[in-house]
Amino acid sequence: MEYMAPSVLVVSPDSGFCDKVGAAAELAGVQLAARVAGYNQLPALLDALQPDILVFDADPPGAEPGRVLASLRRSHPGTAILMAASALTDKRVENALLQGVSGFVAKSCDSREYADAMRAIRRGEIWLGREKLAHALTSLIDAINLPGHAREPIAIVEKLSPREEEIVQLISRGCTNKEIARALGMSDKTVKAHLSHIFAKLGITRRAQLTQPRIPSGAPMVN
Repeated sequence: MEYMAPSVLVVSPDSGFCDKVGAAAELAGVQLAARVAGYNQLPALLDALQPDILVFDADPPGAEPGRVLASLRRSHPGTAILMAASALTDKRVENALLQGVSGFVAKSCDSREYADAMRAIRRGEIWLGREKLAHALTSLIDAINLPGHAREPIAIVEKLSPREEEIVQLISRGCTNKEIARALGMSDKTVKAHLSHIFAKLGITRRAQLTQPRIPSGAPMVN
């Protein structure tokens, strides 16, 4: 019997992204079945092509793959789904997992990581990427190891700047330093410098503590 290579369908209006996925498919020994710009054509293509892997770009404005992905898991359980996005926040990953997505790759990653992700989800594994997995594990460890007093509201010793508040908000959504740098248009080194200032101002030592309630500057402390 002739061997049939696994196939992949790519959904994105970004031709550069599609080219990267195509290169990754070649590395992974996967055949690029088709590429489509939007989700409107997706149900018909899935029925016709029955791809082993679906790779979709979650960044385009107005992209709402949620309903399609949820129905896909019911109608095409043999298709593994890989999501690519510029910012893979914890909430976004959590929602996508519930919709049947089994792989997550940052759009900035090279073709080799996309290829690794394709191989993994074809084996039935969950692929989160090294950086995101490390961040998730670090956050979990920090949450477990926080001393009792660290769970109390954090009093602001010095007011944060608007930029520092933006960084805190992104961290609270689960963004990594690289994702923060991309979102705010700065280098990883600058993000680290801001974090050092934030930790010093708030008198904390762990990222997980940034998600704890904070007492506004100047507010009275209640014992």
